[in-house]
Amino acid sequence: MKRFIPAWYSSHQWWESQAEPFYRKRSITEFDDLISLMAMHQKNDCDFEMMILNYSPHLRTFLHRHDLFESKYWSVFDEIQGFTHQTPQSVDYRQLNWPSGTEFVYTPYLIRAITAKNRYSNIYFSQEGYLIWIEDFENQTKCRRFVFDDRGCLSSVLYFDTQGAPQTLRYMTQDGGWILEENLVQGTVAVHEKYEIHFSKYTYSTMSEVIQEYLGYHRDRTMNDLDEIIIAADVRHNALITKTFKTQRLCFSLFQQRNLDMTEHDLQTIEAGQSWLVDTRENERRLEKYKAKHHLSNRLMRITPFDAQVMPNRSNQLHETYIGLWIDGLSESQLKSVLPQLVHYMEQHEEVRLVLLTEWEKHRVSRWLLNEITAINDRFNHKKDLPEELMELMKEVEEVVYIELKMVPFELDIVEAMTTLRIVIDLSEEPDLFLQICCLGAGLPQINQTETDYVQPGTNGLVINTEQALIPALDYFLTHLKHWNYSYAYSQKLAKNYASEKIIDQLNQLIEGGEYGA
Repeated sequence: MKRFIPAWYSSHQWWESQAEPFYRKRSITEFDDLISLMAMHQKNDCDFEMMILNYSPHLRTFLHRHDLFESKYWSVFDEIQGFTHQTPQSVDYRQLNWPSGTEFVYTPYLIRAITAKNRYSNIYFSQEGYLIWIEDFENQTKCRRFVFDDRGCLSSVLYFDTQGAPQTLRYMTQDGGWILEENLVQGTVAVHEKYEIHFSKYTYSTMSEVIQEYLGYHRDRTMNDLDEIIIAADVRHNALITKTFKTQRLCFSLFQQRNLDMTEHDLQTIEAGQSWLVDTRENERRLEKYKAKHHLSNRLMRITPFDAQVMPNRSNQLHETYIGLWIDGLSESQLKSVLPQLVHYMEQHEEVRLVLLTEWEKHRVSRWLLNEITAINDRFNHKKDLPEELMELMKEVEEVVYIELKMVPFELDIVEAMTTLRIVIDLSEEPDLFLQICCLGAGLPQINQTETDYVQPGTNGLVINTEQALIPALDYFLTHLKHWNYSYAYSQKLAKNYASEKIIDQLNQLIEGGEYGA
């Protein structure tokens, strides 16, 4: 059987829960290579199991968000705590055993239960509306946090010291007792005497020891030497996994957003994997260089972890022509060079609009660019240097947005943005992979400065050597309908090469050691 080990980890201790209240929702995507690869296997009815190594009391709602709810999984902490697979069930906070006279105060972010003169509890919910935490306060100091599982039970209790700093975390069992107690100051883990028979030690120096022990139990009980394990490369768990699985076939997947700056030491941790899967040319070059330097024989394949799916595009139904510019890979000096060219192009073609695409939050975008966007829109709306009384009158007239900044932190945001664009420009040194695959699915021509497998120059895009070649490249597709139509047809044809079943076949060939190609 094929097994997947993802790396959906906290930035602090990797085994910690990442569940947070809905208002702290991260503005970066959760989507990664293993989510995509598992979704492809599920779509094609390929049997697999995901192995979850970190504490994930809200795993089921996470999987539901990514259409993996029906997938088979095994969780280390479920095994330790004795929890079984159940349908998610929200806890009704009103049914809990509150002291008599408790008053509930409702706010946009949480519910406060006032239980006594100097005591209250804050009740927090996930983005799906499930109860995740109840935090107790005494004299304005945080004392305890009760963490609830999305299956409707108490999962752990976090205790704070007199200063409100985390001190001890107790992992609960289904019967309401605790089985493990983690000292968050020293990092040690103690086993409750009632459950010592289930562990090889009474105390552990770190939680990762407990995880490795139970992962070994799962290996011995359910796995064999023919099992294939695809692992999200992450230095926090690589060594633990290679120590545990010495006979199984291991494939480490390197993903640009997770493995941006891997050092020599980091790369050593994946040497035990017979196969390496990479998503970008940059990662491929890095690993080829490392292989040659250390005389390694690991198999290496570069392929997109994202499958191309045909997406709707209605740009030909719009009067305006929307140009998408991916700005995340550009420096401010590059933007100052490219943007005036595009603005001049807009002046020559009144139907053209510019959409600046970014995964960043607005506060990370340079103040210069935000001011420039406002100034350009004002100029095109004839607001520049107008008398004050005319400015007031024009406020009543609906303004035209000639240039806009569109935040696309999540994959669905990018997919939605593709529906109205006519062409996409990405002049990054390494074009964004998911963006390129989306362009294939939507049939959009792309303009890049770097050659990739997803653009055939002169057919479904152009690779330009200088920024001065940008405008002729736009004209090639926007003023010649024949070129745009041919690009659309070719992109749709090329997308079939990156269909999920093709990617699965190539992955199988890589792991099994057969003939394969990037």
